[in-house]
Amino acid sequence: MPAYWQLIRADALRVREWDDAGVIYDAVSGNTHLIDALGLELLDLLRQRPWTLDELATELHDTLPEDLDGEAAQRRLRLKLEQLARLDLVATA
Repeated sequence: MPAYWQLIRADALRVREWDDAGVIYDAVSGNTHLIDALGLELLDLLRQRPWTLDELATELHDTLPEDLDGEAAQRRLRLKLEQLARLDLVATA
């Protein structure tokens, strides 16, 4: 069964974004994080519902650089999701 990525505390996150980056404030932990555009896009999608890595890769296909094939795109997304997980913003279920 595939893992589903989801936000940990969606209601506690406050986002301020600009062209290619943003800041996430977690009201529960008190932490503030600088997030790049891909991280913001992932957080926006995960606010809607939990997603598998395959679903995210399909949804973000047009957002990722053209030189990333299917496996490279999934690898990049997995690394970004793992980074967000280390910040305690997302987790797998």
